[in-house]
Amino acid sequence: MIDRQYNLLTKMVIKIDEAKTYNRITGLITLLWLIEFFYTFFWTQKFDYMYWTIWGVSLVGWIHMDRKYKVAMEEYQEIKKEYETRFEDENN
Repeated sequence: MIDRQYNLLTKMVIKIDEAKTYNRITGLITLLWLIEFFYTFFWTQKFDYMYWTIWGVSLVGWIHMDRKYKVAMEEYQEIKKEYETRFEDENN
């Protein structure tokens, strides 16, 4: 019984860590896009194909990471619900 409990807790921690990783990647994509935006806006002052290519890649990255984050959090909620239904009665 305790092995199953530790296994569920480990899975919960892994899912939280996975979701944090997706948020960090999103932050990195945002930072890179902001650097490109300010470089384009203040330095070159022309929005050419390279700016729009980076914007498109950033947009796809944001959408993809957001979906992966939501899936990881849904899986976390399922594991948490299973843990609560199975082991919370024993702890009280």
